[in-house]
Amino acid sequence: MECKDPDRKKVYRIIAISLIVMSFVLYAIMPFNACLPFSVCTIAGITGIMMVISEVIFWVGSLMIGRDVALKIRKKYSIRTIVNHIKDRKQR
Repeated sequence: MECKDPDRKKVYRIIAISLIVMSFVLYAIMPFNACLPFSVCTIAGITGIMMVISEVIFWVGSLMIGRDVALKIRKKYSIRTIVNHIKDRKQR
């Protein structure tokens, strides 16, 4: 999305970052779905729906903010990067 107005561009950027953060929040609360008082099938369905919604929200935000920025965010906060960071801290 190309915007000529700098204020509008700033609003798009804030909305895009908010969408990306919201997708990470959805992933962060997924493990707590096991505590819900529903059957296993219902919990599995809720978790699956949350995963799909989280991915859609992430990619909509990514399209709004730009591909390069989105890939940097995804790489920086991936599980592999976090695990490697924890391993490096233990070795020190």
